[in-house]
Amino acid sequence: MRQKAILNALEYYPFRGLIAILRILPYRLSKIIVVGLFSFFGYRIGIRKKVAYTQLKKVYPQYSEAKLKAIIKGVYQQMALSILEEYVLDDQKLLQKSSIKGQENIDHALSFGRGVILATAHFGNWEAARILPLKGLNMSAIAKKQRNTLFDNYTNSIRERNGLHIIDMKHGLRDIITDLKQNRIVALLADQNAGSKGMILDFMGYPASHWKGVAKLSLRYKIPILPAFVVRDKNDNLVFEFSPIIYEPDLEDKEENYPAILAQIIRVTEKYINQYPEHWFWVHKRWKHAYDMFEDID
Repeated sequence: MRQKAILNALEYYPFRGLIAILRILPYRLSKIIVVGLFSFFGYRIGIRKKVAYTQLKKVYPQYSEAKLKAIIKGVYQQMALSILEEYVLDDQKLLQKSSIKGQENIDHALSFGRGVILATAHFGNWEAARILPLKGLNMSAIAKKQRNTLFDNYTNSIRERNGLHIIDMKHGLRDIITDLKQNRIVALLADQNAGSKGMILDFMGYPASHWKGVAKLSLRYKIPILPAFVVRDKNDNLVFEFSPIIYEPDLEDKEENYPAILAQIIRVTEKYINQYPEHWFWVHKRWKHAYDMFEDID
């Protein structure tokens, strides 16, 4: 236990020191430094680069090598900018560079008074949702606890300081139901690999394991699902795009009905990935447990 605490501290405090330095520097200079670090260690050194390249090549076999490389560079740049916006950028400045598209879809989802399940993905800066309460949205988010408790506590303090409520992914069902009954918007990452217990459905052309929970919640409690994605525009502004709701109140809460819900979430997610491939988190093994993306790789 003591060894784990020491390891956590050795990881955490140098990181906090770096963040403190970056906050002192002009933001433009901090941006150059962090983007440069991610480009060097991610793209040049190649941390998880092979994972990203292999999956991209499988999904987009028609793309040239130059285009694949450009997307991978964009992935690392998106990661760098997201880290900056999460830990370095002031909340008010993040608010100023953020806008909402599809307010009518939010209003429609909330009009049922049953709460809303916001289905997003490892796409763009999903962590920027912490500022949505400042735009008048009563938000909660389901999150997985990090191994390093110091990081976990620090990150959650940032997430929650404007009114976002963090719900533990493993033990949060009661909190999810409570927040939905208060007509809150509960956000979750709907593109996570669900392992051997998930439902196998096509994703980007290949079988992938999907969590059933989002469909089960929607059908059991008659809750609308609101797909939403954060798009970074050419001026480095963030646009929270809210799509039309997914709502099937006439379907019963039965496992055979879950694919009807999940497929709709998958299709809108695929649409955004195809439109902005550099926004998606290609460095994680999304198809693990359902399809071996690396079977032909030495």
